Amino acid sequence: MSTPDFRTRVAAEKRERMRTRLIEAAMEVFSLKGVDASVIEDLIAQAQVSRGTFYNYFRTTEEVMAAVLELVGNELLSLVDAAIADRTDPAERLACGVRMVLQTARHFPHAGRLISRVGVTRSMDHLPALGYLLRDLLDATATGRFQLTDPMLGLDLVVGTTSAALLSLSMRSDLTDAYPQEITFHILLGLGMTRAAARKLVDKPIQAVQLPPDSLLVRTQRLPSQAT
Repeated sequence: MSTPDFRTRVAAEKRERMRTRLIEAAMEVFSLKGVDASVIEDLIAQAQVSRGTFYNYFRTTEEVMAAVLELVGNELLSLVDAAIADRTDPAERLACGVRMVLQTARHFPHAGRLISRVGVTRSMDHLPALGYLLRDLLDATATGRFQLTDPMLGLDLVVGTTSAALLSLSMRSDLTDAYPQEITFHILLGLGMTRAAARKLVDKPIQAVQLPPDSLLVRTQRLPSQAT
């Protein structure tokens, strides 16, 4: 009775490994060539699989792109939220979280390039870790830390500005180490904080995001470039 269950589990694990392999290859290709310039042949070459294997998992580059962003975004946001969970002030959690995301992008430029080129979805279905951000926006608004008529407007403000900052970090060489701190300062002003309160928050110390060895960001940074 256990044999069919075992075979089903092994098949599912094999399929998940191949899907992860394709996503890792896509992340490398997208970050090197850009989303618009990448074609399925590039992804196949990077993953070293057949066209048929690719189509067993994805129909288009757009589908792979969505899968990459979903995995990277949820992974990074979940790690950041775990690192700031002991901070009781929701406004402080948001400020520190944004800075940590931007600092991580500086250390993993391939991820920053990818996210900035793909764009960040506001969909909770595809990026459920955005729920952490919405939680902090709701709590900070309820306690008067943020002055928002609609927390969803705050979500657009934070996600949109952070996406633009990721693009700047991936393209500009003139940005100082203070850039993540300063862009976060202006996000807080947009959320309704005073300059003094916002400055106090962005001056709070933050820690680097601790990425586990099996993190998608770590694995793809070690991948050799095979795309042509």
